[in-house]
Amino acid sequence: MKNYTKHFLIGTVVTLALGFTGLEYMGDTIVRFMFLIFAIGLFISCLDAVLISKRMHRIRVKEKAKDVRK
Repeated sequence: MKNYTKHFLIGTVVTLALGFTGLEYMGDTIVRFMFLIFAIGLFISCLDAVLISKRMHRIRVKEKAKDVRK
């Protein structure tokens, strides 16, 4: 999921610009819905990147501690 962060960011910015600029056109409701989907995906992707990096850091610290004990 962390690999898609840039894609979700670009999609969020584009749909934000199209959906919330005040322009009236037929697909504005669909674009606003797509904005919500992209924003949720961006949030989950960023959260996933943070959680995975913390988990990997803990694993590395534990491995180093085991190596030092030997």
